Amino acid sequence: MVDVILDIDSVGDDILAVIFGALNPNINLLGITTVNGACGSIEQAVNVALNTVELTGKDIPVYAGADKMLSPRKSDADGDPVNFDEELRWKFGDRLNKFNEKAPASSRKPEKISAVDFLIQSFSGRPGEITLVTTGPVTNIAKALLKEPSIADKVKRAYILGGAFNIYGNITPVTEYNIWADPEAAKIVLNSDMRITLVPLDVCENNLFADGMLTRDHLADLKYGGKGAVIDFITDKYPIYIDIWREFFQLGGFPMDDVITLALAAYPDLCEYTDEVFVDVELDGEITRGQTIAYFGRQIIKNKRREHKNTIIAKSIKGKQFMDLFVNTIIG
Repeated sequence: MVDVILDIDSVGDDILAVIFGALNPNINLLGITTVNGACGSIEQAVNVALNTVELTGKDIPVYAGADKMLSPRKSDADGDPVNFDEELRWKFGDRLNKFNEKAPASSRKPEKISAVDFLIQSFSGRPGEITLVTTGPVTNIAKALLKEPSIADKVKRAYILGGAFNIYGNITPVTEYNIWADPEAAKIVLNSDMRITLVPLDVCENNLFADGMLTRDHLADLKYGGKGAVIDFITDKYPIYIDIWREFFQLGGFPMDDVITLALAAYPDLCEYTDEVFVDVELDGEITRGQTIAYFGRQIIKNKRREHKNTIIAKSIKGKQFMDLFVNTIIG
């Protein structure tokens, strides 16, 4: 069993990741830290996390983290990436109300210490024993590193959802949301001494690996293969997610980015990876701010940081094996 701290921004696939992590016998969620990314506010992120933990019947502590990014975006000219679904109101109507719903206040409460302090205390107290998984902007992680740089080499391994290399981005043609949302934070984390597995859009939102996406067939497998509050929740909430991603992004189903990233912490053989490489983040440019750059190949202009090879990048996934794992975990 792998001990994991899961850092989330509490939107659709984060919810599925929390459920998967809470129910999977090979994952021990020590705590969930929250960040305000695509969810809209830290209060929403915390309430979604608390409600999801309650749904699973588990006792997993939740910690409130950063409400703002390290540096505000330089431009909002490209619109609101959270509410892109409104472009589809004409087609889906009131069904969209189930998408990124406002979470009711939970009867549970978050822990008193901050997400940043929890991260520092956990990794400092158990060096080399705890795996970090991040599925939103890495603001909390960057703040922890700025406050206590020594934790970088105390993380067993960090599995980070972010970036795009060989396919188009989902914010600009070259940027993925988590990195784009707080590129300064991503640069700090990727440039640190952490041992990192980076999980990009290439293996999550790519029709080459559509067998790793959630479809209505999987919802049917859940509905007829098991029963309970978790299955009722997923089969009620996620049809609209499947339809939105098929309509807007032209994907084969709802991409399971966050669940894949968490699953790799316990089942790393689900993916194939590149060799170790240095990955940097572009901080300038209207279109390229937030782009991830892997230092492969040979270039005339030298960058001494390219020898800081601390990251492997997932480049393929055994999609059917992963989705079978997800469905069987939920059914129990």
